[in-house]
Amino acid sequence: MDAPTIEIRVGHELSFEQLLDLYHSVGWAAYTHEQRRADLPKAIRNSTYVVSAWQGDTLVGLARGLSDNVSIFYLQDILIRPEFQGQGIGKQLLSNCLERFKHVRSKVLMTDDREQQLRFYESVGFRNIRDLKTVKLNVFVQIDGID
Repeated sequence: MDAPTIEIRVGHELSFEQLLDLYHSVGWAAYTHEQRRADLPKAIRNSTYVVSAWQGDTLVGLARGLSDNVSIFYLQDILIRPEFQGQGIGKQLLSNCLERFKHVRSKVLMTDDREQQLRFYESVGFRNIRDLKTVKLNVFVQIDGID
């Protein structure tokens, strides 16, 4: 039996309910808890680029980023519903983003320290800054509520 077709769409037009359901499905409570829930559509609207994956009317994945379109592209979110993970959808969404910003010098992301995450990003050409040899870099962050 053939796998259901996944459609890739570019654009910010996503319903609040679809977004909330997708982010909730992967447990990203920073976006779905009651106090911050209303910020999610605004974050999507304010993103430079949004690409999503659909199976029929179901939002199964999303990637979004911010860029000055010259020197930096920052991949803010990439998420796939758990039941669709491991099917190459995340790679499709990321490839779409990287193609869109291929002319930009630096592509950056911040991710969890889980082995699955590290392997995924390394498999698509990202390098952990701790592994760089010719240039030593540091990353500094301020994240509310996190030590």
